[in-house]
Amino acid sequence: MITYPHRVVDVAVLAHRGVADELGHVGEWLESRDCRVHRLWREERPSLPSVDVLVVLGSPGSVASGHVADWARGEIAMVSEWLDSDRPYLGICFGAQVLAVAAGGSVTRMDGTRRSHATLATNSPLAAGRWPVWHEDAITAPDTSDVVARLPWADAIFRSGRAWGLQPHVEFTSDIVERLAARIG
Repeated sequence: MITYPHRVVDVAVLAHRGVADELGHVGEWLESRDCRVHRLWREERPSLPSVDVLVVLGSPGSVASGHVADWARGEIAMVSEWLDSDRPYLGICFGAQVLAVAAGGSVTRMDGTRRSHATLATNSPLAAGRWPVWHEDAITAPDTSDVVARLPWADAIFRSGRAWGLQPHVEFTSDIVERLAARIG
């Protein structure tokens, strides 16, 4: 991410209310850097925020070809505009999928949901290890991006300019997984 010397960094976090809205490890990281977090809710159809960094979290919705939720079209357009502004972006899970589509990549629906801890194919020590995945959709990163890590079925971590897409759930804590499983079933 970007450090702004001698001032608080304003971070907008876009999520659904009550599902996939917890920041977990990402929130701890932001807090340790004295970031000011502003919550945006998809249900309120927010406009492009005036902040330093945009973080887009997961969703039970989709941007996969043939499965794009109506509300997600506006989110793709907002992220595309954000990318044009050349400000830092972090997309986790659905946020990575939105980034892929907004930047010219694609997302496809898989035959089933993948829920596991997966080892990524990577040369980066930052992406090494086992990561939680819980996905129905597979990302193909834009040709212009740098793919940092892959899963056997999709690109998992990629960078496009100052924007990062992470399909694995880096925010998950054990408490978050328990609540999400109970909510979604």
